[in-house]
Amino acid sequence: MTQDNTKLKELLERVQSLPEDAELPEDLLNDLDQGQILQLYVVKMMMDKGVEITDGEREKLASELEDEITKQQILAMPDYLVKELNEKLDAGAADEEIEKAIDESGIDVETITEQTMTAFREKYLNGEEK
Repeated sequence: MTQDNTKLKELLERVQSLPEDAELPEDLLNDLDQGQILQLYVVKMMMDKGVEITDGEREKLASELEDEITKQQILAMPDYLVKELNEKLDAGAADEEIEKAIDESGIDVETITEQTMTAFREKYLNGEEK
């Protein structure tokens, strides 16, 4: 197991020990990448719904959430930037290039991400997931 996976496992265990409906502590989120934060968020979401937390379901939900965040960010971009992004994708751009293009687009990535995560959580907790 890599150091990142070990750290994530420790953090997941810490999240699972939180009281129901408790917010994720800020110190948990420091020095984590987006994928790790999404994993923690999904575990907390599953805990709040009271479902069994399996690696497969956690990975599936984290992937769906990440896809939804990317979709909402792209929808917020001006059409000409979406066209440029599509051209980069067609040319086989790496994920890092796509993230850079989104970051440089001028959209409020943080707000869109937070709103998307909140909406995803509400849909999940209300049984509206895919």
